[in-house]
Amino acid sequence: MPPVKMAVASSVAAVLLCGCGGSAKPPQGHGKIDDQRIDNPNRVACLVQHHVPVQLVGRTGLQIGPLPGGPSVWFQPTPGSAQAKQIYGDSQGAEAIGSALLYPHQAPDGELAAIEDCLSVGVSG
Repeated sequence: MPPVKMAVASSVAAVLLCGCGGSAKPPQGHGKIDDQRIDNPNRVACLVQHHVPVQLVGRTGLQIGPLPGGPSVWFQPTPGSAQAKQIYGDSQGAEAIGSALLYPHQAPDGELAAIEDCLSVGVSG
């Protein structure tokens, strides 16, 4: 085969081979950060099912009913973080349920029982 034809054949073969594996995936990143209030399990939906008035506060909080009497919940990154806050006195008056810190304020026992049930869903222990 003459050198010109060989060069053309090699170029065509190279283009065909490169074209076969040329589909690039778009960058996927690391996903989204789970929101412990609504992601697996959905604690807000549980509270709503129990007819407990709940509002999302910031990125990690829940307010149940109005302050100063309504309970507040603040989620920590891990259950160990919540327990550490209790041990070091950074969460006086709070009950640790998994990674949640529940501040009961003046909530009635029946409402607290429903809140505790919803916060403990998915908590092993």
